[in-house]
Amino acid sequence: MTLRNLKRQFGKRLVEAALKSPTLIADINKIRQTGVRIRLVDGPCRAYYDRKKRTIYIGRWCPRNYKLISIAHEFVHAIVKPTIDPVPGKTGRQEFIDRCLEEETEAIVHEIHIVKELMKAGVNVDPKELEWLRRYKRGGRAAIRRALAKTVTSTTGEDYPEYYGSWYDEIVPPAKRLP
Repeated sequence: MTLRNLKRQFGKRLVEAALKSPTLIADINKIRQTGVRIRLVDGPCRAYYDRKKRTIYIGRWCPRNYKLISIAHEFVHAIVKPTIDPVPGKTGRQEFIDRCLEEETEAIVHEIHIVKELMKAGVNVDPKELEWLRRYKRGGRAAIRRALAKTVTSTTGEDYPEYYGSWYDEIVPPAKRLP
């Protein structure tokens, strides 16, 4: 995808800021190469990856920096560590929740890397991102993982363990559920 096409899709200011993060530009290129799409959509400010449609959705009215970080975050969910549905009768509920929390941790650690690059280039970042960065500096991946156990998702308003548990319950019939 050319720079002009990116500017047409995301706007000049977002692309100019993205260009200040070599890792984010590499992420966008890999997203494009693997056939995953990025779509800006109306509605609340949130971001998520739809596995079936192979599309990253980001709220059109979200702040620019949220969009940048969301691309990096959802890149992990789409390409690096995609979530695989639990296998009825084989995947335990807690095993699934733990795996999903690890994948979410990976996505946040990746976005922290982008935050560092953007900050180094003089781009302002969201206070929420600064909090993740502070946690990471204090305790590494383990601190991020611990914090996720109490963090609310942007998509459903549930805490992450509850969200992943309900996902498990939706997919696995009661007779095939494992602890």
